[in-house]
Amino acid sequence: MKLQPVYIIEELEQLKTISDPLRAKVLLYLIEKAYTGQQLAKLLGMARAKVHYHLNELEKHGLISVIRTELKNGIVQKFYRAVARGFVPSEALLPYVSEVENYYRERTLSVLARARRRAINAPEEAFQIPSADRAHWPIIMTQVEVKMSKEKYAEWLRKFRALIFELDSQQEENGEWFYLTTVGFQTNEPSFDPVDEVEK
Repeated sequence: MKLQPVYIIEELEQLKTISDPLRAKVLLYLIEKAYTGQQLAKLLGMARAKVHYHLNELEKHGLISVIRTELKNGIVQKFYRAVARGFVPSEALLPYVSEVENYYRERTLSVLARARRRAINAPEEAFQIPSADRAHWPIIMTQVEVKMSKEKYAEWLRKFRALIFELDSQQEENGEWFYLTTVGFQTNEPSFDPVDEVEK
């Protein structure tokens, strides 16, 4: 099954379904690969029945589907997968501000939690640096705060997304695997003190 790049959420009930914190976590796993309810229950440390309830809700609203089944010890196991790599509310849903906000807040938190787990499980070599020259480092850890108009920030993000798509299109058969995640959003105030210029 080939995942769609983006699935447009057209119905409010779909948006409410995907905004649930647990379902946001489940969906993030299922974007990565197929899992059974039992496998997800183990990953999430939850009861299988609870996970199956949420899988049923996601499937009922067309956000995930069963991509294969396997017979194990006389029991049919269903493997679920997300229908797309990303989910975006349609413009018709934008007036439902709180639901859209909840979806993106939960999605952001899920991505950050998943990035943390990926960093914990990464091989030792992932954090080894070949030289003092940062230009040659195969890792990036950065935080930045900028003050600018929403329009200018949106324009920069458009260029950044194009760069990410370019990166994705240049994959090599014999290369190493790298993981890159980014989040960006408006904040109320800066967290970092400004760096004072050194007095001369």
